Amino acid sequence: MTKKFLMNAVFILLFISLLSSCERSESNVNNLKVVFNIVQPSAGIYAVVEKNVPESKTANQYFEKNTYVNGKLIKIERFGKSGKLTDSLFIPAITTFKYDSQNRVEYLRYYDKTRKVASHPKFNYSTVQYIYDEQGRVILEIYRDKNNRLLTVPKDLDGKLLDNSFLPPVLAYVYTGGKTITKAFDKNFTFLKETTGKKPCIPFIDCGNNN
Repeated sequence: MTKKFLMNAVFILLFISLLSSCERSESNVNNLKVVFNIVQPSAGIYAVVEKNVPESKTANQYFEKNTYVNGKLIKIERFGKSGKLTDSLFIPAITTFKYDSQNRVEYLRYYDKTRKVASHPKFNYSTVQYIYDEQGRVILEIYRDKNNRLLTVPKDLDGKLLDNSFLPPVLAYVYTGGKTITKAFDKNFTFLKETTGKKPCIPFIDCGNNN
């Protein structure tokens, strides 16, 4: 009697465990969302020309596949007209996003069409790390290459900048008086330049005359 009771108890526990597992799997599926957007190459970038289309409409089109989990974008995959992953849209084929405990993007990473670590074709970074203040504003952006090293600033032997169009490896943002001060540093955290504006911009690239 006792043996039969124990066997029944084990069976019930296994059944409950299986049922719970099925419920978790269903929940995970329900929390997964995939969105397809038609895109178009244009002047060194690509633009989204039609959002949230059926997958069938992506045939013979450049398109991106955006995967969301629990409402957070975790991956963007870019495809050519052949329906295969492509690196020809001025950016690596895949971008992934990792979030911190407060659901803020902590890391952005690039991968090529073979799903290997890749670099931005113009600025050579593979990973961006974001650090926030208590108000949830980005206060640091850190750019690393494929080997997880901070980007190198082009300088001559005397330490003079060789190029005025590069991405600094460290950008710090200071928010004051309704404006944003952007400070650029090299991999040794040596100060390079700062700009002031209403929104973040990247010194040496897109800050215009706000020197």
